[in-house]
Amino acid sequence: MATVDELLYLETDGSCALCGFRDNRVLTVHHLDQAKSKNQAYDNKILLCHNCHDSYHLKKGATDRALEDIKRRLIIKTLTTPGLNALKVAYRRSCVVAMPFLVNHLVEFGYLTLREEVSSLSDDSGRDETVIEAAYTITTKGRRLLDKWGLK
Repeated sequence: MATVDELLYLETDGSCALCGFRDNRVLTVHHLDQAKSKNQAYDNKILLCHNCHDSYHLKKGATDRALEDIKRRLIIKTLTTPGLNALKVAYRRSCVVAMPFLVNHLVEFGYLTLREEVSSLSDDSGRDETVIEAAYTITTKGRRLLDKWGLK
C-alpha cells in the first residue's frame, strides 16, 4: 500500500503544488486543516516548497481556499477519471464492477476493496489466469473522501 507521503509526491510529480518548484530538499508537507495538524490523512496534506509554505503562514501567500481548490484538483488527477467514476458508482450502489487495471490504485489507497472476481481468462495451458472484471465495494475512507471534497 502506498504511504501518504508517496501519494503526495505522486500527485504533484515531486514538485510544489503552488509554484511547481521541483527539489526534494526544499519540499515540505503542509496540513490544510491547521486545527487538525494531527490528521495525517492524504486529503489533509499538500506538498509545498519552503517559500510557499512560509508565505502561507505569514499570510502573504495562498489562501486556505486556494490551497483547497488545488488539493481538490490534485485528488481528481490522482484518482483518475475512470477511478473517480468507479468510486461514485460504488458510493451510490455500494458495489461497482470494473476492470482491475482501472481501479487497483483505489484499492491500494484504501478507497475500494475487492469483493469478488467476476470474470477471468486463462492462457492455453489453463494455469495462468487473468482477471478481466471484478466487483469492488467502497470503504468508509472512500466515502469520507467523496463527501469531504464534494466529488460524489
